Amino acid sequence: MSDQTTPDFVPIPLSKLYPDEALCTDIYLLINSKYIKYKNAEDFISVEKYDLFLSKNVVSVYIAFEDSLTFMNWLKETKEKSIQEVVDNVGEEFREEAVAREEIVERVFETFAAEELNKENVSILKSQADELIESISKKKIPLTILARLTKKSPSIAEHSVNVANISVYLALAMGHAHQYVLENIYMGALFHDYGKAKIPSKVLEDPSNITYTKAIEQHPIKGALLISKIDGLQDQVTTIIAEHHEQHNGKGFPNAKKGEDIYELSKIVALANVFDNICANNMQKGDKEMYKQAIKFLEHDKGKKFDPDFLAPAIEALYLAYK
Repeated sequence: MSDQTTPDFVPIPLSKLYPDEALCTDIYLLINSKYIKYKNAEDFISVEKYDLFLSKNVVSVYIAFEDSLTFMNWLKETKEKSIQEVVDNVGEEFREEAVAREEIVERVFETFAAEELNKENVSILKSQADELIESISKKKIPLTILARLTKKSPSIAEHSVNVANISVYLALAMGHAHQYVLENIYMGALFHDYGKAKIPSKVLEDPSNITYTKAIEQHPIKGALLISKIDGLQDQVTTIIAEHHEQHNGKGFPNAKKGEDIYELSKIVALANVFDNICANNMQKGDKEMYKQAIKFLEHDKGKKFDPDFLAPAIEALYLAYK
């Protein structure tokens, strides 16, 4: 990395960038009042580094002022490319919903990357979520479209929105049609990994360390506690966040709850979370095989992690969405 002391740099919100996309210009980090070149043009920011920046509360990178126009045009093109990926899943007639999803992803990253939870960001996210759910209801959009408002990416922001959309789809498929319930499950799913995003980066560097294990096991409680401090969010939201790693057989964490002790909406988010994680692990295999592997994993559960009475209709709904 090379030092730069010239002041002619402009900040770019990290939430506007896309991991694993070749950069059109050099980018810099501001460290100890100096601009340090971080990546060259044609290089990229990996998903791992992208999420590491999030855990370090890095909200901006920088570009040389003379590269501004080139970079802004590139940002527009990459955003359109990202939206088009979702449009390809749902169809051109649902472009508006694909654009809305993209805006939510950006806001999730900004919210998670901030050093402290910002009430205004949470409020905007809630409004965006409410508008998306209301739009789907008013336009009588097929439920399966909601399940396909997802993007193949392991980044924490994309994953959070994927889980939220899949969770609401499953909730609707199981008869939860009330706007209030759907809003709560959406917000609970969006923030299910907020506590994980707040684990210090040094802890995340060594998965073999007991400190890492403890941090992972406590992230649902940490996330729920932080979210509970925001006025305007219902208790159901924090319950979902706190319970999204609990399992039907009592072998989950952080409280080893089992069976009916686990909130119904938490079960939905837990399943959507596992489903999307498995999809992310198999995304290089193509859509058909990726979804097949994720559904097969759930079919083999047989009442271990998931309530069998709940699992059967969930799998049926997933087959319908991803056949």
